[in-house]
Amino acid sequence: MELIILGSSAAIPVRERNLPSTALKYKNELFLFDCGEDLQRRLIEAGLKFNKPLKILISHFHGDHIIGLPGLLFRFGLIERTAPVTIFGPRNLFLYLFVHRKILGLKANYPIKIVEIDHDNKKLIEFEGLDSEISKRELNIENNIIFDGKRYCLKYALVDHSVLTYAYSFIEKHRNGKFNPDRAKELGIPESNLWKTLQEGEIIEYEGKTINPLKEGIVGPKRSGRKVTYSGDTIPCVSLIELGRDSDLLIHEATFSKELSDVAFEKKHSTSVDAANDAKKMNAKQLILTHISSRYQEDANQLLQDAKLIFPNTILAKDLMRISLQ
Repeated sequence: MELIILGSSAAIPVRERNLPSTALKYKNELFLFDCGEDLQRRLIEAGLKFNKPLKILISHFHGDHIIGLPGLLFRFGLIERTAPVTIFGPRNLFLYLFVHRKILGLKANYPIKIVEIDHDNKKLIEFEGLDSEISKRELNIENNIIFDGKRYCLKYALVDHSVLTYAYSFIEKHRNGKFNPDRAKELGIPESNLWKTLQEGEIIEYEGKTINPLKEGIVGPKRSGRKVTYSGDTIPCVSLIELGRDSDLLIHEATFSKELSDVAFEKKHSTSVDAANDAKKMNAKQLILTHISSRYQEDANQLLQDAKLIFPNTILAKDLMRISLQ
């Protein structure tokens, strides 16, 4: 699993920072948290492929977080994309894209699903494609989970910003134990599809023998899943703390320094100290400060130093920074 910062500026791009977007690579899938302007170029610079199964999570409808989305979808249509795209976000997300369809000719000749989160009614409203204004179906939301798959789930929380805004968590389920290929070879099991079965922790029959990969030391015991939380824009709030509890990695907006805490509160943003306090309260393992105001474009180091006094394992986001999660 790898996290890539594609944009770390707030409101306007600066020389070293694009507008907000963060990518998460997980197995054969790609996840995007927000889609700031010029996202296409950043994807190229990061070496990310344009035809991978993709899930996009939009936090809110301020321009710096969503303007890059239509351009990305236009590009997908030009490259004969075949992999599916699912986009999650607040109500009216479909309308935003439908207007681009009607006025600018945005077409999706690839599988695309728009999923609007109706927090008030605890519903997911799903739209297939961009042509019909009629939703395909509505689903009940339980425990704020908006996607529940075999290996992971996606969860959201309503946070406190000047417009309706969601934070998101990627929560991996228990992982299989580490695979020991040398032990498999010792037992005479050739490198083949059998190894993949063993990696999944499944018992196999081979040459008349029943082989339990856990008992034979081919795989270790199951490991805890990893958790990544993305704050969106917000002032400190209980809902974000609960969502991000025990995160391996918290990506938190830090628009202002502590000296401008009054401004941050007025505009419903966080300081780097707010982000550090949130990370500490939720027992996160690591914090990344992002969504940095352009006033700090020459030197944002003070934001980092203030945060590290409270939460030492803090990193200041830089565009195209890559972080591996073991």
